[in-house]
Amino acid sequence: MTDKHSLRIDTAIKPSSHLRTALYASLIVVMGLLAWLAELSLAQNVLLLIVSAGFACYLALIRPILLHISQPPLQHRVDQHWQLLMRTSRDDALWQAHLSKLHRYPLCIHFEFSIIEPYQRSLSFTVFRDQVSAREWRQLNILATVVPITAH
Repeated sequence: MTDKHSLRIDTAIKPSSHLRTALYASLIVVMGLLAWLAELSLAQNVLLLIVSAGFACYLALIRPILLHISQPPLQHRVDQHWQLLMRTSRDDALWQAHLSKLHRYPLCIHFEFSIIEPYQRSLSFTVFRDQVSAREWRQLNILATVVPITAH
């Protein structure tokens, strides 16, 4: 949580989102409707179900979950030295990253990071409106609107 005098974002992110759940549920309904309209065979429907279940398991179990995001101190550039509290399959850990891209949408903000620690890789996260407080949502929107982010 940010204090009232802070110029930097320090935001807890709820791991679950009703908006994300609604999005996934609507995609499942659309895929089911398309499969039904395509009149697939039983084997094709089973294969579609297995692939969909595998993808759902990947999203739910394998991908790290963003729990907290902190902007760098004032002496650093706004796109470098971010701290991300991540929940992985092993435990919670603090990761360091550089912010590569930021996309603002009406109900979500999509972050793209270059992870520095614990290992180098690219990783993206979508934070939905219902995962943060109203004040933190305004701060994230200001960041996404005002700060130009360019890839390094």
